[in-house]
Amino acid sequence: MISTANRRIGIPLVLLAGIFWSTSGILYRLIQEATPWHVLLYRSVALLLALSLWLGFRYRSQLRITLSRAGIPALAGGLCLGTAFAGYILALEYTMVANAMFLLASAPFFSALAGRILLGERIALYMWAAMAIAAMGIGIMAGEELSLGKGLGEGFALLAAVGFAGLTISLRIRPGTDKLITIFVAVIVATIYGLVGLILSGWHFTVPWVDFLNCLCMGWFQIGLGFALFTAGAKHLQAVEMTLLSMTEVIAGPIIVWVGIGEIPSGASLIGGTLILAAITLMALMGARASGRTPPFEAPVS
Repeated sequence: MISTANRRIGIPLVLLAGIFWSTSGILYRLIQEATPWHVLLYRSVALLLALSLWLGFRYRSQLRITLSRAGIPALAGGLCLGTAFAGYILALEYTMVANAMFLLASAPFFSALAGRILLGERIALYMWAAMAIAAMGIGIMAGEELSLGKGLGEGFALLAAVGFAGLTISLRIRPGTDKLITIFVAVIVATIYGLVGLILSGWHFTVPWVDFLNCLCMGWFQIGLGFALFTAGAKHLQAVEMTLLSMTEVIAGPIIVWVGIGEIPSGASLIGGTLILAAITLMALMGARASGRTPPFEAPVS
């Protein structure tokens, strides 16, 4: 069962994961010439190398057995997350940032639906309320910039939302396995996407050293530590809770850019961010008090 004590462990882990992810805004602002495909490829390679060293050091001769135990959930979750990485990059290419952000906010709804159908997770009334409040906040933040595009970019953004929801579901399966295996698979998938994207766009692999260092920081810290915290919190929370609590990314991102490079958030961003903060607070407080009647789903090992 997901106990109250476990929730109190999982909640701060996922909140911190969102804060690490939120540093992407300022890191992207510091990019000089690298394209989104460069960023996707080099941050994925950076994290792939780090995870390879860590997993090899931790498991050594047992690595093959560990990978086998992770099984289909790790492969499926990694494919979902790797596709979400690429989907978000393509969404930014083909639609406005506001559209992409708004549609990505649908991830908790997909998580709630899949968690209910696949894992039997009960969605409490306060969770639905938090999702509605968060959606309103995202809509206000997107505000006047939200527009109806030609559909391609919006489709990629929805693909990213579904992919992230798929990741959260996979992390709830076989809670005894190392969930970093899932992230390892994801960065392999993202590396392939990034490599193919660069090849199709002209084989231009060189970037300024500042951009390369930013990609390393994204891979090791923004994505790497962020997902290490997120996967650690996965065993303690329901899928919908994980996606909602990680929306600290949406709040902390503008604040970090404001403090770091002086880009002042708009009034709509402040109002929308306040609503998202209210949704996260509702989820965190109610989740910490929940009695935990929903057991984690355990798939067969074979």
